[in-house]
Amino acid sequence: MSKLDRLKAEIAFHEKMFFSSVAAMLALIAWLSASYTAGPAWLLFLAVLGLLGVSVFGVDQYRRIKKLLVELEEC
Repeated sequence: MSKLDRLKAEIAFHEKMFFSSVAAMLALIAWLSASYTAGPAWLLFLAVLGLLGVSVFGVDQYRRIKKLLVELEEC
């Protein structure tokens, strides 16, 4: 596999991971907004921690995609 094909495959993988993290963020936000009054405090706390974790993961994936795109332009 050439370097160009490897970069394209890696970008596609990280794009999928980025969009799955966006979907998870939206799902957690929707669940939190629907059940913030009815859910137990510990479960809401875990959901907020999960939202923060998924957000950090999404930002990391976005930065990797940008770095790989720059590397792809140099090829």
